[in-house]
Amino acid sequence: MEYTFGRDDIGRYFAEFSMGHEAIGRWLCEELGQDQKQLQQLLDTIGQLQQRQRMEYRLDGSEFSLELDREEVRVRAHSLDDTTDDTGLEDLDFYNDELEAGCGLDDFRDVLHAWRELIAG
Repeated sequence: MEYTFGRDDIGRYFAEFSMGHEAIGRWLCEELGQDQKQLQQLLDTIGQLQQRQRMEYRLDGSEFSLELDREEVRVRAHSLDDTTDDTGLEDLDFYNDELEAGCGLDDFRDVLHAWRELIAG
C-alpha cells in the first residue's frame, strides 16, 4: 500500500492512496481529519489489539465505518449498505475502491503515525 500526504494550495490536507486503498485516504480526510484526540485514541486501541487486551473495534463516522481486529483494518462507506436502488442501473458494476478498502493493522498504524506527523507539523 503506497500513499502520499500533503497540503493543497489553500492549506487543506490530502491523502492519496494506491489503487484499491483509496477509501483509507478518504476516511483519513473526511472522518479523522485533524482530530488529534481521536487519532491518539485509535493508536491506543491498536496497542490494545496488539497486546490482546481487545478483540475488535468499530468506529462509525458520518460517511464511513472503521473496523479493526487484531490483524486487519477495514474502511467501508455507509452508502454500500444502502439496499434501495431506484436508479434502474442494477446490472452495472460500480467502481467501489473509493468506498471500501482494507489493510493490515501494522500498516494502518504506520499510516496513522505518518498522518499525525503531517497534521502536527
